[in-house]
Amino acid sequence: MKNLLYKLIAFSFAIVMVSCNKDFLNKKSPTEFSGSDEWGDPALTATFINGIYNEIPAGLAMNAGNVDESRSRDADGLNFNNMIITQDDGEYGNWTGSYRAIRHCNVALENISKATFDPTLIDGVTLKDRMLGEVHFLRAYFYFRLTNYYGGVPIIKNVYGLNDSFKIAQSSYADCINFVISDLDSAASMLPVVQSGDNDGRATKGAALSLKSRVLLYAASDLHNPQKNGSVTSGFSHPELLGYTDGDAASRWKAAQDAAKVVIDMGVYSLYKPNPASAEEATQNYSDLFTSTKSVEDIFVKYSSASTGGGYNGWGIAPNGWYGNGGVGALNDLVDAYNMADGSKFERSNPAEAAQPYKNRDPRFYATVLFEGNKYRQRPADLVAYDPIGVGQFGTWETWSNGAMVPVYGLDTRNSIANSWNGNECGATMLKFLNKSVDIQKGYQDLTLRWIRYGEILLNYAEASIELGQEDEGKVYLNMLRKRAFMPDISTTGSALMADYRNERRIEMVYEDQRFFDVRRWMIGPAAYHDVHGVQIVYKLNPDHTTATIPTVTPIVIRPGKWDNKAYFFPITRSELNKNDKLIELPGY
Repeated sequence: MKNLLYKLIAFSFAIVMVSCNKDFLNKKSPTEFSGSDEWGDPALTATFINGIYNEIPAGLAMNAGNVDESRSRDADGLNFNNMIITQDDGEYGNWTGSYRAIRHCNVALENISKATFDPTLIDGVTLKDRMLGEVHFLRAYFYFRLTNYYGGVPIIKNVYGLNDSFKIAQSSYADCINFVISDLDSAASMLPVVQSGDNDGRATKGAALSLKSRVLLYAASDLHNPQKNGSVTSGFSHPELLGYTDGDAASRWKAAQDAAKVVIDMGVYSLYKPNPASAEEATQNYSDLFTSTKSVEDIFVKYSSASTGGGYNGWGIAPNGWYGNGGVGALNDLVDAYNMADGSKFERSNPAEAAQPYKNRDPRFYATVLFEGNKYRQRPADLVAYDPIGVGQFGTWETWSNGAMVPVYGLDTRNSIANSWNGNECGATMLKFLNKSVDIQKGYQDLTLRWIRYGEILLNYAEASIELGQEDEGKVYLNMLRKRAFMPDISTTGSALMADYRNERRIEMVYEDQRFFDVRRWMIGPAAYHDVHGVQIVYKLNPDHTTATIPTVTPIVIRPGKWDNKAYFFPITRSELNKNDKLIELPGY
């Protein structure tokens, strides 16, 4: 059955599924075990748990093509961004896969609790506690993902037999969040602060507390606040499925603030290279953060190593002019969101800025987006003559030949001499995560998927503080990220501060599967879903028949789009509704 995860390959393109360099994530699937023999064997029990880890959606730029970061080239993607979303389109949000993983968690919890293991402490905890803690964390992870798509969902704590009824009603959103938090608290009490050796990459105490921070931040947001989500809940007879129906927002924001501060106060994590000496150094540091195997910022990650048969060769992301797929284009709507280097907003109406839109921008921009003239790496041997420097070529050169204008197309366009069918219509593409030292035609790069990193925790704390009216406190932590980016401090207040915060989160966490959910929890759908823009880049012919050296960059609509409030949540499929008549469809479907 289709679901949003699998649609991402079509929606977002270049969504890379990666393998792990740790043997513990490359063993048999849990479904290959049929009896109870594994539960008394630590290795077999670990293998069962490994299979649950492998059910976590693992890709780059997930959902980027379903929000204002990238774009989709296929019919499903166009339908989604035009709000053609129905019960019969297949799953959005991986309902079936999530419940399969949750069942495996329940099986593990039931059986590990009964098993006996060596009580020797490893990394400060017993093996049994560590395994139970990991499974509680994983179950919380999958339930949280379900709430992000469907609000309140059925809570299943037990393993059901063949003769048991599977018809279970949705629990309220509040009950689901409470259940997730309970699992995370259990996980945090059992897990070690650090998983060492071959266990590196498994959930830790910090991972559980950090996910708790994210859960409580989302839960406190407007989409689940009864004072602010009326445009979604109005006329729906079960508002408890979409958010809270009592309590006060301030207490929820305080819980989110406290949860983030607990992680900060652990003193285990820190920002990667927080004090650059120049804008150029900040750019390099931000690039290195996402191409390094490990960093002090990592909280919950998945490793993929080229040396052990995993890794990623960059084909899905790299432009067609390097014989890549060019699958994650950078929308101009995103490009325009990057501030100028002096901290001011980029203004298309400013003639100087519009004339050279890629000049003097936030240093993170140069590490995130491959645009016209930005350096990537040497071209393939047969294309070096056309571009000896190795920079993005998304434009068209107007040249004069034999008494007429003759266009010469860039190597990364849809008129390229190199795999033109993979050309990028955005006029720019994603550079983040690509290791420039790796030739995609000859090798693979190591890749670490950072599902949770410390930068997000600082943002979570800043947001909760600002929402509580503690603006100065929020800016202290927000500006830690700005300093790392070699950007001026944010000093605004009130609604301007919240707008600045939201833009900072958009830029810092771009292509990390955050924006899709942020747009929804902030209820800013209309601002994010509309006709989206790429750019047309032309080096114009001068009156003397020479070609301009600075291109004219003009925004153009490349994809229609619109918003419908129903898309704050997603439909339960008709097939699931037919199987379980206790399920209630969400509004708009």
